[in-house]
Amino acid sequence: MDSKTKPAVAGELAEAKRGFDQWRRNRKRRRRIPDRLWQMAAKAAAIHGVQSTARWLGLNSARLKQRADEFVQDQTSQEGPRFLELPWPGASAVAECFLEVEAQDGRKLRIQLKGEATGQALALGRMLWEGEG
Repeated sequence: MDSKTKPAVAGELAEAKRGFDQWRRNRKRRRRIPDRLWQMAAKAAAIHGVQSTARWLGLNSARLKQRADEFVQDQTSQEGPRFLELPWPGASAVAECFLEVEAQDGRKLRIQLKGEATGQALALGRMLWEGEG
C-alpha cells in the first residue's frame, strides 16, 4: 500500500498493528499468533470491519472473523443479561393455595392449586369437607 491508499489508523487498529509488527519481527518461524494479538485484532475488527482489519494486519479474513465472533460471544457471556423482565405493576401474582383434608381414620389428602384453578378451590373444598359428590 502506498501512502495514498492507507486508511487513517487510530485506537485499537493502530495498537494491533504495532503488536503484530513487533511479533512478526521477533517470532520464530511457524509460531502461532498469540491469543492477546487475536483479541486486539478482534477488537479492531469490531470497529473497522473484518475485511479491512484483516487486510491492514495481514491476516486471513476468515480466521479473523471466527476469532472476532468468539471474542463477541465471550464478551456478551461476561456482561450478563442485557434484558431483565420486571412484573407489570398492575398484574397480580399467580395465586396459589393448598387444600388439606384428613379423614377420621387418619388418611390425609393435600392438593396444591396454582393460577386460575384457585378460583375453584372454594367449591372443591366445600365438596370435600361436606362429603358431597
